[in-house]
Amino acid sequence: MNLARFPWKLFWQFYFIQVVFYNALFIVSLGIISTYRPFGQIYFWSIVAQYLFVTLILAALISWRFTRPLHKIILKAFRVASKKFEHQNEDDEDLLDEELGEYAQIENALNRIHRKMKKRRDQLQQEREETQAFMSAVEEGIVSVSPDLRVIYFNSQFATQFLDSNQLTKVMTLADIFRYPEIHEAFLRALSEGRNFRVQVKLETKLEKNIRYFWVSVNPLRKSKSHEIYGAMGIFHDITELKKAELVRIEFVGNASHELRTPLTSIKGYVDTLKSDVQKGNFDHAAKFVDIISRNVERLTELVTDLLSISALESNAEIKIEPVNPLQVSENIVNEFAPIVRDKNQMVMVVGAQDITSFNADVRKVEQVLRNLVSNAVKYIPSGKNVQIRWEKGPNNSVILRVIDNGPGIPAEHHDRLFERFYRIDKGRSRDAGGTGLGLAIVKHIMQSHGGSVQVKSEMGKGSEFICTFPAKNVSSKS
Repeated sequence: MNLARFPWKLFWQFYFIQVVFYNALFIVSLGIISTYRPFGQIYFWSIVAQYLFVTLILAALISWRFTRPLHKIILKAFRVASKKFEHQNEDDEDLLDEELGEYAQIENALNRIHRKMKKRRDQLQQEREETQAFMSAVEEGIVSVSPDLRVIYFNSQFATQFLDSNQLTKVMTLADIFRYPEIHEAFLRALSEGRNFRVQVKLETKLEKNIRYFWVSVNPLRKSKSHEIYGAMGIFHDITELKKAELVRIEFVGNASHELRTPLTSIKGYVDTLKSDVQKGNFDHAAKFVDIISRNVERLTELVTDLLSISALESNAEIKIEPVNPLQVSENIVNEFAPIVRDKNQMVMVVGAQDITSFNADVRKVEQVLRNLVSNAVKYIPSGKNVQIRWEKGPNNSVILRVIDNGPGIPAEHHDRLFERFYRIDKGRSRDAGGTGLGLAIVKHIMQSHGGSVQVKSEMGKGSEFICTFPAKNVSSKS
């Protein structure tokens, strides 16, 4: 049905009103005139016929003149309301250029309405594009639903995390995506109670099968004027990394407290015993107690030093870059451990250091890396075994430090966690050997601060090898 067709109904109504009016006026006028001047019958009907013909023509012309501009106004209004009209040239749409008075004013008003509507549409389109760009750029998944939990909108991050490819083009409900009652309850309560809700859930995503933690914030959506709730929006904040960091922090605090408490408890116990013996004048075990207290103080000092070192490394403390001589650094560490190595009938060898003149790094940090690796090897391999410090040129002229031993080796299940703070393979044996559980974590952080890396290779019964790679840009080699 053409809604902009010519208004024939109005045309005929106006037409018949005119005809009736003209003829009524004619009859009244003719009656008045005939009282003063009688007409013959033939002449009378001739006048009536002529007048009727003229009034029919005149009424049609006036009706056409009245309804034709109105039809153009209606046509203009429909064109303004049409989406196709947005892309047309306004100069081609002046339908009433020849008209004057109220009709031209109406057209001008429609033109102003059209311009305002077009401007508003452009603004809405721009806002819509900006909103879509923002929604797609945020890292959180976003989904909005209607009161019946039918999905209205979702951003690309939500689709990547929770939707299959076949779900992207069909109408879905929240139940088609999630089977978790906590999420459904949060959306339903936000819709029914009209306030925000937050719930923490564990979900599997399409990116990986591991469980990830999410804070789901659900907010009701309201109409601007009536404040009627027409839907709810959920924002899925991925807090998995925060959870991991929290667990690491809790584990670190627990481990650090335990490691600090052990020597402190021992120190306090022996000090109290020694104090009691001194008061009684008994000095038979004083030397032994003092020796135990001294060892625990040294252990406590070493632990605090390692804690401060790893704290400084994690806070991105500046490193002092200068030329490092591999041979000199290796000899310093070998001399430092010479008494321990001699007592355990072990041997520490340096290989390849003379082939590399120097490379740029923090000398003290490189010594700390080598000290921690050699210390672990010397402590945990049996008597009569050997430790090798090997320096070599790596790919693209990089420098590689290898600390190799022929001890019992490290089980493969421990390799991934070996560089974690306070992680021990054998906690009892490690504490007996005097380790703090932070040595390898410090090595990892030092290598990362230099832009390098560290890894371990080990097989049970075949020994262990720790490989530290220093970036090639810091290397200066012999020709």
